[in-house]
Amino acid sequence: MYRFLLIITVGILLFMTAGCNPDDDENAEPDYRLAVPPAEVTMPEEDSDPAPPPDLTGFEAALEADPDDTSARFSYMTGLMRSGRIDESLEQARILAVAEGDNPFRSIASLNFANMVLDEVPDDDPEREDLLSEAMDLMWTALGWEPESIPGHLAYGRLALETGDNEKALHHLSIALTVMEIGYELRINMAEIFIEREDFEKAGAHLEVAGELAEEAEDSEAMSLILELKSALNM
Repeated sequence: MYRFLLIITVGILLFMTAGCNPDDDENAEPDYRLAVPPAEVTMPEEDSDPAPPPDLTGFEAALEADPDDTSARFSYMTGLMRSGRIDESLEQARILAVAEGDNPFRSIASLNFANMVLDEVPDDDPEREDLLSEAMDLMWTALGWEPESIPGHLAYGRLALETGDNEKALHHLSIALTVMEIGYELRINMAEIFIEREDFEKAGAHLEVAGELAEEAEDSEAMSLILELKSALNM
């Protein structure tokens, strides 16, 4: 219901640090740490009614008057997300991610693009595969600008899982885990990859944590899968 707020909240955690060349060795591991968010976001109260769709006419008028107004475009992008107009929001994020000049929204736009593709584009969408590839390109460039972005590494790791690049998935999800809990679904994915590699110790460690999180969430389907994988490891 408020997924757009989650995307924004995650997005503002991107670090405002000096960038690096995205062609550098992605396996380098700097000292990852969280930054203080540069802005506050007011979250809705629990069980509150959904807010009405925003009036976007002001942003549309601002962009018609000045297409280079990145602040108006960012607000327009988030408003489109809130209205469920995902295709249009993706296009605005795409424009922001590559806009030159005074543009403080490149990294956040790239992150929003990636999260929308992962969470809002259906698996059976014929364009999903191309969008995943585009999202990976945008996020890799964004990580070049913001190499310490934990949400960025999390998104890139999820994208890598979706595209079958297990090496990158493990690397970037492991970076995210240095600071935040990634959730039992991704823990299960990592365990399955480690099982394929016959690294049973790491697989077991992920399954232990995943089991605790799934039990807490009362996800019986996930718990059954975890028990099945543990049984295969004689745990």
